Amino acid sequence: MSDRLSHFLARILRHDARQKGLEVSPEGYVDVEEILNLHEVNTFTKEDVRTVVHKDRKGRFKLQTISGELKIKATQGHTMKLSANDLTPINHYSEARVVLHGTRKCNWESIKEKGLSRQKRTHIHFAQGEHGQKSGFPPYCDIAIEIDLRRALDDGIKFYKSENEVILSPGNASGCIPKKYFKKAYHIRTRDDLSLE
Repeated sequence: MSDRLSHFLARILRHDARQKGLEVSPEGYVDVEEILNLHEVNTFTKEDVRTVVHKDRKGRFKLQTISGELKIKATQGHTMKLSANDLTPINHYSEARVVLHGTRKCNWESIKEKGLSRQKRTHIHFAQGEHGQKSGFPPYCDIAIEIDLRRALDDGIKFYKSENEVILSPGNASGCIPKKYFKKAYHIRTRDDLSLE
């Protein structure tokens, strides 16, 4: 039950809130009661929402009481445009540990050719440090791409840290991080390197 609510909240708060007619604050907060009025989740309660947020080890959601009303937002992963956010700019490569993007091997040839793309989202997502950290590294991936953060920052590509410690980047003007900013790539299970050529 809680998985269904968690998945629904992630989808609504990252992508569909406005399409569902919900009011979204500049920071991405939505009234919990308004969400629970939607037919897909109208059997759940505010306490169920609090439980989902409390049990979410990845820190994907944040609750706040604003003007006496319980509000919720997603901490990252949006395709909805927000006019304000709680992201911390990374101004120096020392402000983030190893920056890794997790993906599947079947995507590698395309990624080498086109770079990492934010696609429909507002940011490309990365984990800090080795894979397996709380958030930013999908569970299904089998390869990791390490970004040369110093070089990318020097060339003007922006990076941010979300409230749940995920590293985010809008990429370059085309919404991509080209291969020239890949430090290395490797198979997660074996640690065998992948060719960048």
